[in-house]
Amino acid sequence: MTSTVPRALRTEKGERFSGILLMLGSAVSFSTIGLFTRAVSLPLADLLFIRGLFGTLAIWIVARLFTRQRVLDRANFRWPSLCVAGLFTLGMTSLVAAYRVGTVVNVSVIYAMIPLVIGLFQLVFLGRRPSPVFWLCGLGVVVGVAVMTGGGLSTGDVLGMTLALLMTLCVAGVIMITRAHRDTPMLVASGMACLLSSVAAAPFVSSYRFDPHDFAISALFGAVTLGLGRVFLVLGSGRVPSKDAALIDVLDAPMTPVWTWAVLGEVPSKYGAIGGCVVILAVLVGVRFDREE
Repeated sequence: MTSTVPRALRTEKGERFSGILLMLGSAVSFSTIGLFTRAVSLPLADLLFIRGLFGTLAIWIVARLFTRQRVLDRANFRWPSLCVAGLFTLGMTSLVAAYRVGTVVNVSVIYAMIPLVIGLFQLVFLGRRPSPVFWLCGLGVVVGVAVMTGGGLSTGDVLGMTLALLMTLCVAGVIMITRAHRDTPMLVASGMACLLSSVAAAPFVSSYRFDPHDFAISALFGAVTLGLGRVFLVLGSGRVPSKDAALIDVLDAPMTPVWTWAVLGEVPSKYGAIGGCVVILAVLVGVRFDREE
């Protein structure tokens, strides 16, 4: 029996579904940043240098194996790609620093506000009014992650949360640019961002005794959070509405304590468990019922 659903509609639904899966992969990969930050004892500059190199390598391998994008293509040096590269560089560097000076959960409170930032960006720059469902789900995300904090702020959290706010603004910008310029190759831009972060950290690298454990963890940090996480974000955010991408992207906040519990034995508090459930519920409701672009 021939399907009565128009092919264009089926294609659109399939693209959205694949985009959601990619964004979920991005959230899972990116949620390991707290785990890696705790597992590595290297100075911040050393960590950023090694992480950036291996993130660049991972993205280059993906680009070569699964896409036709080449580093020297002229399209990689247009303003959308360069903006993505710059935003990624600034955002990823600031977030790693944020997790070093602040607690993992409290820093996540600010990053979880990205759905609201996307909504504000669309309102200010595009004149689009987000639906009431979106604002409700965004508020649910913020409330859920706020519950996860449980006991207030530590001394370093003020600086950490400020750095996390910078990261939030950068990722919101990346999502909107990627969605608006789907034909512009953004994957290579992500690799450029990783390389730039290593270049920026290079002058501050300290001379230390080579530690195979720390080196391996730092390399894995780059391959997982930058290589996989940012690749999934760039490929997925162009296939789903910006608001959906923002809502799914914050799923890393409740998943971060799960990694530290599973690998490092840090049992999440009851606040973390309850808040995580609220975040997941808010995201699922937003993806299911918010259909406005």
